[in-house]
Amino acid sequence: MAEDAKDPYHLASLSRGLEVLDCFTRRPEWGLAELSQHLGQNKATVFRVLHTLEQAGWLSKDAAGHYALGLRFHALGAAAMRREQLRWQALPPLQDLAEATGETVHVGILHDNAAVTVQIVEGTHAVRMHSAVGKRSPVHASAMGKALLAYLPDAEVEAMLAATGMERFTPATLATPAALREALHQVRQQGHALDEEELVPGLRCVAAPITDHTGRPTAALAVSAPKDRMGAARVADLIPRVKGAAARISRMLGAPSIAA
Repeated sequence: MAEDAKDPYHLASLSRGLEVLDCFTRRPEWGLAELSQHLGQNKATVFRVLHTLEQAGWLSKDAAGHYALGLRFHALGAAAMRREQLRWQALPPLQDLAEATGETVHVGILHDNAAVTVQIVEGTHAVRMHSAVGKRSPVHASAMGKALLAYLPDAEVEAMLAATGMERFTPATLATPAALREALHQVRQQGHALDEEELVPGLRCVAAPITDHTGRPTAALAVSAPKDRMGAARVADLIPRVKGAAARISRMLGAPSIAA
């Protein structure tokens, strides 16, 4: 605790809340008195934490005054399970596509206004795109990001762009909402997205959406390569391969097929 007190970034109130939540990994229900005794803290402090968590939906309280994990935790757990399911069910199709094309293949989701890579298989070429799980890409300047944005409501896209801005990374970056709207319209019409050196000079990318069990696009698969291996003929060859792999993952997640 002494070290925490010296940490200028440490939030004592959040730490107390997490300490309370951790108790629910040991028992499914707690009363105020027994939880206060277990933690060695006074009832008033523990009650404030419990009340705050209950108001936010992280805990629920029954008529007898016993607290249990609330519905928000169930939703969070379900989201985490879907992400893990996506990561590992996507791996065999990614491996097959990387082997067939020799290029780096990755899957990403929208998180905190960015396209975040959750699974990747490196290509076999000596010169190739290098990435990593957890890498964040701007949604307006990446094929993966555009494949994810294309199926969102317009208001949600506009709110995201208002929060992130539209930084210009290369001369080819789409730097206006109007240009991006046109690109997203093309993605919906064609079923795939392209990155024409919009994020990194000399790097091109093809991406396609992945749908979940509801049929809603919630992830994207992308293949990236240097532009000297991504001429028009190569891109034309890759598009059905990328869409086919994305459709395969979608079927594994219980969704209807996406036309390749």
